[in-house]
Amino acid sequence: MSEKQWYFKFDPTTKEFIPGAVFEEEQPDNSTTVDPATSGYIDPTWNGSAWTGTKTYEQFLQEQKEQQQATPDPYQQQLSTIANQLLKQNIALSQRVSALEKETK
Repeated sequence: MSEKQWYFKFDPTTKEFIPGAVFEEEQPDNSTTVDPATSGYIDPTWNGSAWTGTKTYEQFLQEQKEQQQATPDPYQQQLSTIANQLLKQNIALSQRVSALEKETK
C-alpha cells in the first residue's frame, strides 16, 4: 500500500492550476506534488517541472493598490461635493452679513 500525499491538479490543455488539492495514494493524471503556492505567481501554469506565471503576488498587490488609488471612492466624492456647496453657501452668507453690518453703521 502506497503512502498518501497531496497532489495539485492542472488543466491538461492549458496547464493552468485547478484550485484545490487531492490527498491520494496514487498520483492522479494531470497533477504534481509541487505546491503552486510556493511559486509566488497568480494563476500559475505547470511547465512540466515547475509552476510559472506572468504575474507575481507582489505585482498583483501593487496593481490593486494603484487601481484603488486611481478609482475615487463615490462616498468621498459625494462628501467633497457637499463640502464645496456648504463652503460656497458660507462665503455668500458671510458676504451678506458683512454688507448688512456696513449698512447699520
